[in-house]
Amino acid sequence: MAMIARVSIWSMLCAAVVLVGCDDSSTTSLTESDTYVKVIYDGKPLANVQVLLKQTADGAPLARAITNERGFAYVSELPSPEPQDYIVAMESISDGGWMLNPSVVKKLGDSLRLKPFSESPHQTIELPRRAVQSLTSNH
Repeated sequence: MAMIARVSIWSMLCAAVVLVGCDDSSTTSLTESDTYVKVIYDGKPLANVQVLLKQTADGAPLARAITNERGFAYVSELPSPEPQDYIVAMESISDGGWMLNPSVVKKLGDSLRLKPFSESPHQTIELPRRAVQSLTSNH
C-alpha cells in the first residue's frame, strides 16, 4: 500500500512539472508566424530564395531562412540583442530554370536594410526588374 501511495505522489509531481512546463508564459521561443521576410518578384511570391541577415556586408550571417512557395522565409533564430538594422544577402537555391541575377541582387543588397524583427516582425522585399533571370535559352 505504501508503494502505491509513493507511485501516486510521484505521478502527481511529474504531472505538475509537465503542466507548469507547458505554460505559454514560460516559453520565449518564436513560432513560425512571428517573424518572416516575404520575397516578391513581379508581384508574385518567390520560392527557393535563401535570405541571409547580416550585421555588416562582409560579415557572417546572423540568421538565415529559405522562402517557401508563398514567398515567406520564416526566421526562427535571431541574435540578442538585434542589430540596429540587418544587411540582406540573397541566394537562389532553385533548380526550376531560374536564378537570381547576381549583379542586380548585389546592387539591391548594397542599399537594402531590414529593421529589427522585434520592431517589425513581418517584412517584405520586393525584387526589382531583371532580378530573376532564366537559365534556359529562348532560341
